[in-house]
Amino acid sequence: MLVFTVLESEEHLETGIEEGGGAEEKAREKTPGPCVAPPAASGNKGRLRSLLRDLKGGVRLALLLHSDLERLDPAPARLVLLVLADLALNFVCSFVLVGTGGYFSSASIPGFFFHLPLLLLLGLAAGRLLCRPGTASAVAASLIAASIPIELSHAILEGVAQLPHFQRLQDYLTAPHYYRFYWWWGAAALLFLFRIDPVRGMRRLRLPLLFALLVLPPLYSFQRGDLWASSAQESESGELRLTDEVLAAQAKLLDGELAALKPGRPGAIDLYFVGFAGDASQDVFLKELNYARRLFDRRFGTSGRSVLLANNPQSATSLPFASAGNLERTLVRVGEVMNRDEDLLFLYLSSHGSADHELAVNNPPLELKQLTPELLKRELALAGIKSKVIVVSACFSGGFVQPLQDDGTLVITAADATHESFGCGFGEDFTWFGEAFLEEALNNEFSFTAGFERARETIRKWEEERGETPSNPQIFVGKGIEPKLAHMEKVLKEGKIQKP
Repeated sequence: MLVFTVLESEEHLETGIEEGGGAEEKAREKTPGPCVAPPAASGNKGRLRSLLRDLKGGVRLALLLHSDLERLDPAPARLVLLVLADLALNFVCSFVLVGTGGYFSSASIPGFFFHLPLLLLLGLAAGRLLCRPGTASAVAASLIAASIPIELSHAILEGVAQLPHFQRLQDYLTAPHYYRFYWWWGAAALLFLFRIDPVRGMRRLRLPLLFALLVLPPLYSFQRGDLWASSAQESESGELRLTDEVLAAQAKLLDGELAALKPGRPGAIDLYFVGFAGDASQDVFLKELNYARRLFDRRFGTSGRSVLLANNPQSATSLPFASAGNLERTLVRVGEVMNRDEDLLFLYLSSHGSADHELAVNNPPLELKQLTPELLKRELALAGIKSKVIVVSACFSGGFVQPLQDDGTLVITAADATHESFGCGFGEDFTWFGEAFLEEALNNEFSFTAGFERARETIRKWEEERGETPSNPQIFVGKGIEPKLAHMEKVLKEGKIQKP
């Protein structure tokens, strides 16, 4: 590292002053000029030994320790070897985890090279700022070396999560939980860049800030896939097959559901339920929405006025697909049959959520549009539904609150806009929010707001017990919907709403 060289030269300089003026001149000759690259490290140790040394340095960087990588050896071959090692590690680990039933995912290869131009650009900028041209490949190599042990840790956790007693760990392996490993790497990279800069004071933050602006955002948005992928698309219930039976069923299912909707009764308050299970990879969303529909039909009188859209291979011939288009058709039809001045819509959406506030709508091999707050707002406006309760059970779902709030709307979300919610693991019957709100709260409450407060307290206790970061469920109650909700609660308590 340059700072070590400078300090070492200063020690020689002080010794020279004590011993005589000749030592001072020699010390100056040993000290590099302001923009002179240090000599490249000798290559006589062999490529394998160099790779092993870099991997050891990467482990130390990942553990936030000092490493030989901080010397910024400019040999370009090191970068090539580390990229190949990264590729090999991903292939071997994914093959071991998936097994022979998978396939080589050539579509994942570009993701492995997407980060290289960004890291090299960062390295070029670092070379200019440190007055050390030629270190671009060294900076990139160091950051890749730090990522390799972190990726290996993720793979080991995936393997452990496949064991029967550790399946709960699956929660930490899918987005957005995956990004905990990303932030680990980001922290190691920031500390490395802070250490290699010899300047003092606030200027020492220039490389970390450049990294935070140039590299972190794009890599956060483009998560790379595995080279060996499951032929079942990593779906808990296997792969959706678009057979003649499935296609014929889907052509009729939604039309049948919408045609069967009962109209609103004049002078009475009717509640309409629409459920949306957006992600096909895990059964928990379908299970949660099936329970929600049964609960509302039984307890809130929505029988004959409920529609469920779901993405799951299990329900491909029995339920309409959950797509943005099918949701729009459903909402428009509900708006047509309900009495808009008296009746209410209860819309429950459950899926994975992203940090940019998109609700996952996935059902491979179909290519479906993701559901954003703005798109949902347009669909509700098109339907003309005045009074509505919208529940979004997903990570980062608080991003739906502000775009959807108005006087006639109650919005409830499982998390705030910047935090994850929990419970979407393989084998689960509910997400944490679904269990707390549906099973524990609304089985005992007719008030959605009281049910939310009860669920929020339950989730807070679960998160404290398990050491999770609080998800901070959110609620917004429009002034115009409060009287209708109070009236509906009173009618339900008095048993005046007809139930099956």
